[in-house]
Amino acid sequence: MKKYFLLQILLLLSIIVNSQNINCNQSVWIDRFAKLLPKDVCIPQGDYHITQVYKMADVNSDGLDDFIIDWNKKSLQDGDTLFVSIYLQNIDSTFSYFRTFDNLYPIYFERYDIDYIPQDATLIPLLKEYEDFYPFRKLEFKRGSIAITIRFDAESDLKTVYVFDKLLNNWRYKESHEIWYTGGKSFRDLEDTLGPTIDNFTYFWWDK
Repeated sequence: MKKYFLLQILLLLSIIVNSQNINCNQSVWIDRFAKLLPKDVCIPQGDYHITQVYKMADVNSDGLDDFIIDWNKKSLQDGDTLFVSIYLQNIDSTFSYFRTFDNLYPIYFERYDIDYIPQDATLIPLLKEYEDFYPFRKLEFKRGSIAITIRFDAESDLKTVYVFDKLLNNWRYKESHEIWYTGGKSFRDLEDTLGPTIDNFTYFWWDK
């Protein structure tokens, strides 16, 4: 009898937990991501799924590793946005939503070459801004910092680092370096175009 009641209690708890998370969209692009997701991590309802789960990192320098994901529409169309969301870890090992970026990846296009013409003609000027190539290289999350590497030209990349500022509660511009494929790097002062915070990051820095 005791075993029966124990099973009933476990079933009830399961129903309660599931009912609390009924509005939590944890759809994933790759099945293995589902096992990595804390119950607190949710993306908007609808045609969206999680496409990347990053290695946890203490990106706000509070001593606790945070949870970071990429997500976007399941059926991407030209002009769609790729999002990055950060969930900060709490002392009790749960996670709280902190913020979502919409500017760390290029706007999605099926192709970025000069011969490609989007069906939506209003997107043509935006596509031309990418100057005939896909510019994204790497996105890195480390203790207290976020680094974005993009293609600079045919011979080099541009790496920009932002560091967390507790007073701003945001990542502040720190530095940019041009990195050559043949080796070596040089400092480039782009604070006026890629700063003062990560909110100002853009793939079209030369237009600013």
